[in-house]
Amino acid sequence: MDKKDEKTEETSNKLMGLLNQALHLEYSLIVHYPRLANTIKDEETRKLVLELGSGSIRHADVVANTITQLGGEPDWSIELYPEDMETVEIFQTQLGKEKLALKLHRESADLVPSSSLQAKLSTLAREEEQHIKIVNRILSRL
Repeated sequence: MDKKDEKTEETSNKLMGLLNQALHLEYSLIVHYPRLANTIKDEETRKLVLELGSGSIRHADVVANTITQLGGEPDWSIELYPEDMETVEIFQTQLGKEKLALKLHRESADLVPSSSLQAKLSTLAREEEQHIKIVNRILSRL
């Protein structure tokens, strides 16, 4: 294998790792947002939480499809929170996850070989910026 092929394989492996990490985050967010929404009394805040959940569903779908299009296998694992975590603490953790998802989508967009896939991942990154604002808004309301 020549150096160009090694570099391409290395980039492909890195991209698959980033995409599967992003999928893991998005899929984990999907699981938590509906449950969290049910614990919130304020209707506007509940709607914001459900909006985040819907966005995460779409993001997970885009990332999983991208992985498949690139010949990879989506990793559908999730991370659960401890039962005794307070709502504010959960959303502080979610904020960190949204920021990490933003970083992963940006890095993936830079590595993906297709301009159409790059555009999709760049859109996800822009949407994550909005998700970060929404989580901050939720935290200010709790």
